[in-house]
Amino acid sequence: MFAKRLQKTSAVARGLRKASLVLRGGRVVNLFTREIIETDLLIEGGLVAALGTGYPAGEVTIELGGGYVIPGLIDAHIHLESTLLLPDQFAAAVLPHGTTAVIADPHEIANVLGKRGVDFMLEAVERLPLDFYFMVPSCVPSTEMETAGGELTAEEVARLLDHPRVLGLAEMMNFPGVIQGDAAVAAKIEAAQRRGKPVDGHLPAMGGRELQAYLGAGISTDHESVSAAEALEKVSLGMRAIIREGSAARNLTALLPAVEAAGSRWFMFGTDDKEAGELLSAGHIDELMRRAVAQGGDPFDAVEMATLNPALHYGLARRGAVAPGYRADLVVVDDLRSFNVRMVLKGGRVVAREGAAAVEIPPCVPGEELLQTVRLPRELEASDFAFPAAPGAVPVIGLVPEQIITEKLMLEPRRDAGGAVRADPQRDLVKVAVVERHRGSGRVATGLLRGLGLRRGAIASSVAHDSHNIIAAGVEEAAMAAAVNALARAGGGFVAVDGAGAVLDLLPLPVAGLISPEPAAQVAAALERVTAAARKLGAVPAQPFLTLSFLALPVIPHLKITDRGLFDVDSFSFIRP
Repeated sequence: MFAKRLQKTSAVARGLRKASLVLRGGRVVNLFTREIIETDLLIEGGLVAALGTGYPAGEVTIELGGGYVIPGLIDAHIHLESTLLLPDQFAAAVLPHGTTAVIADPHEIANVLGKRGVDFMLEAVERLPLDFYFMVPSCVPSTEMETAGGELTAEEVARLLDHPRVLGLAEMMNFPGVIQGDAAVAAKIEAAQRRGKPVDGHLPAMGGRELQAYLGAGISTDHESVSAAEALEKVSLGMRAIIREGSAARNLTALLPAVEAAGSRWFMFGTDDKEAGELLSAGHIDELMRRAVAQGGDPFDAVEMATLNPALHYGLARRGAVAPGYRADLVVVDDLRSFNVRMVLKGGRVVAREGAAAVEIPPCVPGEELLQTVRLPRELEASDFAFPAAPGAVPVIGLVPEQIITEKLMLEPRRDAGGAVRADPQRDLVKVAVVERHRGSGRVATGLLRGLGLRRGAIASSVAHDSHNIIAAGVEEAAMAAAVNALARAGGGFVAVDGAGAVLDLLPLPVAGLISPEPAAQVAAALERVTAAARKLGAVPAQPFLTLSFLALPVIPHLKITDRGLFDVDSFSFIRP
């Protein structure tokens, strides 16, 4: 088979036979020499066979009219579940934006369903016209500070590492386990290293000796830097920095100076968590490239970080460049500033044109075991969200705009006659609670939150990183109970409830309580409606539900809440209000 393909591509390159496809009159972006070459492209057997002029027309010839040809775009780090879409709908949304490969960490669905969730993802992407690669989730459960629905043992991780779509071990969030040499953590890292596969990192606000101790385990990437100084320290020690620009955390502007200082070779683009509406309206990796160049970045750097760098780091052979023998995963754009995508080729086949998919995308059909994963022992009541506190100031989670880190505040709350803490919307203090939803334990943890802006009612989500219990925030305890009960009936989703407990809007996410089975446009429209309902209640973040979901993640500084209580990430210990 290989010999026959080689004979064909060789004959095409030497001008002895017609190519199956010729792209004529394009401008190729050469990342090896950082130059633009006006040339034709000959494609045979899904590969670039040759670059040059004077070749005969192909069996099919497409005139590019001076369009710029760049490699297919690669997202170096994404959680597909956070788009709220099944893989087929995700592919339909991003192919027209030039994305031809993603490197996904399915730890969201794994924390709900364990290996069953990972297996579903691996099977669901098999026939799709976009390359889905995966990193095996390293922390399922995410931490010991929360209750997850699934578990991945070291033995299961090792077996998954042998899957052909698996490139390595996903972000190692358990940094205390790494530093202290925890046996289970070490076994997972060793399993990846024994196979010659990379290990991704997760290092928010970590530097100095702790950072070096963490890197001693051989961890090679990080996507949590929020400043150029933080990224440069990590790069100076041999790490690759993934510049994250998603729906909740936006770090591109802050990190571009690090690219200029250290050079683009050490950087990649990733979206981490990006919702369907933004994928459709703003774009995917093409949006990051546009924004980088608009802020003064070099166009060659932008293309390199979106293509060649992730391909080289993750071992995607013969991808990430436009050259003979490389996969014909190509994007034709108008220019190197707007990166407006005209056409996308995957393996030499046109898969998108002028903003729309040009091929049929097979549907993904989740089985019954992926549905109805919200399990509460009973309907909740207002009293489930009440909590007493000793006199004086109490810990309060403070939102930081467009970041997933939080502030750790100490504020005097409003109290009722019995001394119980109440929401105080006049001071932008609302209640926040996490309800365990996997095992029916009935466990509810409650705290206070500043920065959400709610004036009345409540919002709730069954997307709550990383264990994905239900998280709710509200002014009235009865509204919080009504919101959680509505999600239980729907099998998960996002909901906004008014002060009287009436549901204003609800986006169902019945697949593992994380994903909608509907088309991307419908999901985006439904998300817009439920977000608008949250705004009527006073919510101020651009993405209130995504912002809410990260308040349950106890590995991101500084103060978070899980179903087991308020958690101080700095001291890695629970505190009580």
